[in-house]
Amino acid sequence: MLTVTKVTLEKGKKTLLKELSFSLNGGQILQVTGPNGVGKTSLLRSISEISLPIKGFIHSTFLSTLFIPTNGGYRHELSVLQILNDMSDERTDTILKRLDEFRITDIQDKPLASISDGQKKRVMFAGIDIKENTLLVIDEPFNTLDNDGLLLLLNVFSEICSKGGAVVLSTHTSIKEIISAVNNKGFFKELEIRSLEICPHDPRDWKLSKGSESLSDQGLIQIEAKKKYGITNEFVKNIIRESQLLKKELSDLSWPIVLFLMIVCVIPLGTTLNQNDLINIVSGVFWVSILLVMIFASNRLLYPEFNQGVLDQLIVKKRSLSIYCFIKAIINWIFVGLPISVLSLPLSMAYGLPGPSAMAMGTSLAIGSLFISGALIFFSSLGLMARQAQTVISLLSLPILIPLMIFGSAIVRGTLDGASVNNLYLLLTGMSLFCILTAPFICEKLIVLASE
Repeated sequence: MLTVTKVTLEKGKKTLLKELSFSLNGGQILQVTGPNGVGKTSLLRSISEISLPIKGFIHSTFLSTLFIPTNGGYRHELSVLQILNDMSDERTDTILKRLDEFRITDIQDKPLASISDGQKKRVMFAGIDIKENTLLVIDEPFNTLDNDGLLLLLNVFSEICSKGGAVVLSTHTSIKEIISAVNNKGFFKELEIRSLEICPHDPRDWKLSKGSESLSDQGLIQIEAKKKYGITNEFVKNIIRESQLLKKELSDLSWPIVLFLMIVCVIPLGTTLNQNDLINIVSGVFWVSILLVMIFASNRLLYPEFNQGVLDQLIVKKRSLSIYCFIKAIINWIFVGLPISVLSLPLSMAYGLPGPSAMAMGTSLAIGSLFISGALIFFSSLGLMARQAQTVISLLSLPILIPLMIFGSAIVRGTLDGASVNNLYLLLTGMSLFCILTAPFICEKLIVLASE
């Protein structure tokens, strides 16, 4: 059962809904109607536990909740099959069967961005895991669908309700009209469809159609805990997904390295320093360069996922956001930080550093870039709360990263002077491990706050 009790919703300084109360049992469908801007999507996000109401509470005893926004909540760079494998718990053969059922087998290898809006809707529906006692929350599901697609969607609703689940949807076209359009009056007789109409002028002015509250006993079953993914499964899914995204975004990997090369190679050409002076500034040049390059590359870490609704999907599916952020940071370190560290070996020798000092430069950059990746995933999460200032907030990380640059430069200088730098290596390693292991847990809280 879904119970909404005296809920008040706000967006910005505007009150959308006030004192809203209703309950929904298994086997029922609730259609939320009203003009644009009255709070339909905000209500669906609150029901899905993505955002919290200002007042009141929402309680669900359904085993699982699925939320499908208007844009699907998927990365458009990935292919249809890659998306469904990532977001679904089903086996690949079951997913292929769903693709055939929704008539989209022929586009399974195409990126989501290259298919029509109606086909995107079919992909969303094919990804619905229909299980016992599931609450499906879906925003504007009927847009861009032809009659065949509408009939397929109605069948999904029917199957969910037959297994003790329920459906909450927002729409401008009533389900009764959709049923008439596809000429399937039997569906209307089979299930109980209720309506919640939100009026635009007064937040208290909402109308709920009456309906039987005892259609299904499934809604009264108390569920002890909603299903969560195992840690191993979380790691595997995130690694596979990130590797697939990297194949689609090779330019995101190449330009930070090219930018680093440009900065490091141009500085000697623009100065009249002799060899000894270049040796004295080389560690500072390399550390400042890697800091700036990784900061500007951090804008791609979370914002595309946030903007396309992927993070909302992870929240609703109870996926671990801390593991997600950890994998993001590690991937950024492996494909940006480590290549730059390797390149620094020959480049620092070109500045005149002897072999041992060049090796110290590369090693310190490799260790320190792990710290930078952890710090940047944190600042990227913080940037989601100020959505137009991700890069600016990342630049604010410089005061935190300056001590790292000091210790890294000290390692190179100590090696040049023949001093022992083991303690500095241990300090740098400890800082990096602490940052990369703790930052994801803070990021998880920030992402949830940003999604509200």
